[in-house]
Amino acid sequence: MPRKEFPGDPRRADAVVPYTPAASNEGSLYYIIAFVSSMAALFSKIKWIGWIALFASLFSVFTDRLSAMGSSNGGSSRISTVTLALTSLMMAYLPEFLAVYRLARGTANNDPVAATVGKAYP
Repeated sequence: MPRKEFPGDPRRADAVVPYTPAASNEGSLYYIIAFVSSMAALFSKIKWIGWIALFASLFSVFTDRLSAMGSSNGGSSRISTVTLALTSLMMAYLPEFLAVYRLARGTANNDPVAATVGKAYP
């Protein structure tokens, strides 16, 4: 049987449903996890919580929609969680960096010989 061609557009204009993207709260969940864990790492100085905060904040930035990032509070708050996570990691690792610096200078453990380095003798 031969195929019958339609003379015009067979779609009805009143049956068209406009596309609306599905709302995803995955980015906001990562945002909350990043903020809470970075505060916990900042106050407790536990390193693995700081790493969780950093990864959760990066996931929050990467999984968020671009339209939400461009809003008045969306993009800057996501980037501020990354900064807060990096700050919590810096505060957790700072005592180790200072200990290495003190060992390199020889001022660790209140060493009396190292304390007199650079001072003029009477």
